[in-house]
Amino acid sequence: MAARGRSPQWRAGVVTRMVELRPLVLALMRESAADDLLEFGQVTGRQLQALAHLPDDGVTMGHLAAFLRVTGAAASVLAERLVAQGLAVRQPDPGDRRVVRLVPTPEGAALAERYRDNQRQAMAGLLDRLSDAQAAAWLDVMETLAADGAPVRPAPVTAPAGAAR
Repeated sequence: MAARGRSPQWRAGVVTRMVELRPLVLALMRESAADDLLEFGQVTGRQLQALAHLPDDGVTMGHLAAFLRVTGAAASVLAERLVAQGLAVRQPDPGDRRVVRLVPTPEGAALAERYRDNQRQAMAGLLDRLSDAQAAAWLDVMETLAADGAPVRPAPVTAPAGAAR
């Protein structure tokens, strides 16, 4: 949704600047929690994301795949690694025994909570660099982008006037 009153060149300039800043901002977000991730041992960041998403009654493989935006096969491999580490178990769904749910073990639930605490502390550290208005605006942007969960299809962008091609 384009802002009213702004030219396509202005929008293209914003896109260009966001593309330039994106790697730096993502690196800052990763670095804010990097040292603490060492405490999680052999569990990967993606496995921690999955584990932190599991409610007490678990999720289906399809739900996990959709959440992680991966194929069902990739979600199944990730689930198997969590099971092998004793962090989750596969259980039949009580309503449909053909469906398998990935359920956290007590160890997995405890690790997931530590990970969520780690993520909250890291985000709080980043937000400390922003004013309340900036933090609220960032949250609004994130909620808008995440609202429908649909994959982003790039729109053609016109280079800003004077930009090198």
